[in-house]
Amino acid sequence: MRIAADFLAEEGFETRADGFAESLREHGSEWTATALEIGDEKRSHRSWWRGLLTDELPFPMPHALQHVLPPTLVVASARPVAAGVAELVVFPHTSARGDATHARAAAPRVAAALEQITAAAGAEGAMLSHESLRGIANDGSPASQAVVRDVLGWR
Repeated sequence: MRIAADFLAEEGFETRADGFAESLREHGSEWTATALEIGDEKRSHRSWWRGLLTDELPFPMPHALQHVLPPTLVVASARPVAAGVAELVVFPHTSARGDATHARAAAPRVAAALEQITAAAGAEGAMLSHESLRGIANDGSPASQAVVRDVLGWR
């Protein structure tokens, strides 16, 4: 868990100070989790002139003019499933707040963190398998849409 949170932080995600992990422990959950966030709701909306420049210039924009990421929440959670075996779930949740045309703009940062997590696990002799999910049902996982919506207030 700590390694996953560290690699996500290296990609610009900030840990939320919302007591999420403590709340899970208090409720006796088998999961441990942390929630990290990136993006800015107001600054992510493109103005017409910035959109025109971004779409029409044949070269990359200076960082000062590049698009600001819309709000994205990533929940990294883990639980033991057998002796010496753990399940790690890293799942991003985009927000309805912010620029919808760039809703998945944080995906490359999540992918880079996942690559680093996989490399670190391999260096430790651990094996990770990957499964791509469109969503997580409300099965008690802290990364499920219901928990993210109802407990963390993420919209």
